[in-house]
Amino acid sequence: MPAPTALADPLAPRQDVPRARAELREDRPMPALATDLVGWLVTSLSLRLSRSASNYYLERWNIGTTEYRLLLALGIERGCSAVRLAAGADVDKAAASRGLQVLQKEGLVELTKRGREMEIHLTASGEALYEELQAATLRREERLTRGMTPAHVKRLRADLHRLIDNLPSLGVDDDDGL
Repeated sequence: MPAPTALADPLAPRQDVPRARAELREDRPMPALATDLVGWLVTSLSLRLSRSASNYYLERWNIGTTEYRLLLALGIERGCSAVRLAAGADVDKAAASRGLQVLQKEGLVELTKRGREMEIHLTASGEALYEELQAATLRREERLTRGMTPAHVKRLRADLHRLIDNLPSLGVDDDDGL
């Protein structure tokens, strides 16, 4: 994987990266079940966002979504352990470990032993890429929430946090027979 370089226009596609597979870009019709069920709507949104993000970050910076998430989390949670970084990026430990190996190989992060734990820091190149990714992420969020007022966006964030908080209540001990 070539080392990422700062681009004059972060939204311009990289010329050295092959186009992602067509199924990552194609528009798919909304599944029938997704029209009324919150879980299906959220899942459909999540899958479509993931495909879009994967395609976007791979084409522009030749990084996967795991590495993207780790870089953004490390930009916020500087000098943290791998366990804390994985939690902050909301990826499992194994994926975080593989992603950190990629980022370290590309010279974007450095690992320092602190007692029994490894402390992870962005390098200068990693910091520059973090800044580009952060700016691109904010622009993508603006496009995603186009047509929504700031109050609507704030409410959407609160509602999504509520759904995440409610996930543990979906256990198998429900009396509904599902």
